[in-house]
Amino acid sequence: MDPRYSFPMDNLKYSVWGIWIGGLAAILFGTGWVATAGHVAVWLTLGAHIIEFVVHRSLFERAGGSMTHHFVQTAIYGLFYWTPIKKRLATEESAGSPS
Repeated sequence: MDPRYSFPMDNLKYSVWGIWIGGLAAILFGTGWVATAGHVAVWLTLGAHIIEFVVHRSLFERAGGSMTHHFVQTAIYGLFYWTPIKKRLATEESAGSPS
């Protein structure tokens, strides 16, 4: 891939804030279908991120640290949080295994 078009995962994870803020703004300030769309965006995003946490719980246990921290970060950022952890652990495990 052309490096001009690749973005670090840290920058992409902040795009999730657009969904959270947009959804909450629609709920608070919108009416009718706009408020409904806000509810759908917020609840679907939260549901998907909770499922991601459950599915990747073993990854977080291998990574160490507070499970509460992992839960909150996954609830906010989803795959943009756990993908770098997965890559880091894979690199560490491959470096530690004999060739």
